[in-house]
Amino acid sequence: MRTSALPSSVAAVALSLALAGCTGTSAPAPDVSSAPGTPTPTTTTQPPSPSATDASADTPPECETLDLTAGTLAGSDLGPCIQATLMRDDTGTLTVEGDELAGTVVYRYDPAFEFRGDLETGGGPVSISFVGGVMMLDEGDGPVVADVGASEPASRAAGSTAEAYRVFADPGFIGDLVGAGESWTVSDAPEEVESADGGSVEAYRIQSPAAYSWYDIPIDSYTLWMTADGLPVATESTSDLLGRTATLTQRLTGFGEPVTVTPLS
Repeated sequence: MRTSALPSSVAAVALSLALAGCTGTSAPAPDVSSAPGTPTPTTTTQPPSPSATDASADTPPECETLDLTAGTLAGSDLGPCIQATLMRDDTGTLTVEGDELAGTVVYRYDPAFEFRGDLETGGGPVSISFVGGVMMLDEGDGPVVADVGASEPASRAAGSTAEAYRVFADPGFIGDLVGAGESWTVSDAPEEVESADGGSVEAYRIQSPAAYSWYDIPIDSYTLWMTADGLPVATESTSDLLGRTATLTQRLTGFGEPVTVTPLS
């Protein structure tokens, strides 16, 4: 049996959520702005998105007044736009890169939000899936239903761990994290940003000018790259918890492309 060793960034998030009194749930929770509990992307409570074929040409209402040339954006405007864009395009791939956490996540929003992530950590490989309303976690000893409300201790422990990993693996959290920042500074012009497939894309660099907190988790710095047509293509975040500084990069690709989201088995 492999002994689980959470990356320090994931362990710190888990501890912060516990200290904040967050209880977690394997099913999508209500809008975090109006309900207590573990932060869950507000995207999961929105109506199902249209098909990617029809949606890609439409600007979500949440993005219609967003002006990337304005120089400054409010987090309360930018966060919902990111979430609406992800839902509009329905599917995609999220690549995670960090010192202690790396891997790939595929996701879809229609007809219900689901994702599957296969990650590498300092303690070994970890897989996580949320399919059919059930969260599953495999830290090397086989998949376990991850539910903090379960009667079985193994499922409760897996639930807490899965919610911490989900912060890094679920693309919907990007909108939540950005929405928590009061204001954001936009670069004067787009710049070349490396994509997960080794290519590059032109995108505006959008940064928080000051540190802020999200569910009592201190965010030292956060940068988002967004294309002129509103696609969030990359993020880079740095947080300092428990005396450890962790930087994580996320790259989003394959918007609207077919994906297969399979549960752990």
